[in-house]
Amino acid sequence: MRLENAIVELAGMPAGLEKRVAGLSEEQLRYKPGPDTFSVLENVCHLRDIEVEGYARRLGLLLREDDPLLPDLDGSALARERRYNEQPLRAALEAFSSMRRRCLATLADVTQEELKRRGRFENVGVVTLEGLVELWIAHDREHVRDLDQLLPMLQQPHGAQEAKPSKSLLT
Repeated sequence: MRLENAIVELAGMPAGLEKRVAGLSEEQLRYKPGPDTFSVLENVCHLRDIEVEGYARRLGLLLREDDPLLPDLDGSALARERRYNEQPLRAALEAFSSMRRRCLATLADVTQEELKRRGRFENVGVVTLEGLVELWIAHDREHVRDLDQLLPMLQQPHGAQEAKPSKSLLT
């Protein structure tokens, strides 16, 4: 993995989210095609919280500590506990974008040696900083895929399609 390429891909996520949510009504933002499927708004809130409490925290721990424990988060539990579907979209998008910019600024200063730093990712195993960045990109891609499957459903009468639960609900 080239860190520069990873940074470019991670940097594209906020604009990609903005593009996907542009023009959606409150009803569309909150529509859940199934009980185990995130709405558009829940996806955005999840990305915000995973950015702040997951990836930013893990990045900091890997850079500051030797062999840190990197916390895992239960995305489904957070969505229920924090009532994602009742939160304002704009604040969630802004918080996500702000933290992503801060993380990218940190990543821009990471050395090749630091990419080899290791930690123990709870429920995953040993991971290097480079591996964490790869997981981060995969997480973004999964949510983009989920949103791209959900958005066409918003143009149909509710209940016309059943969505399958995403693996991203587990991260």
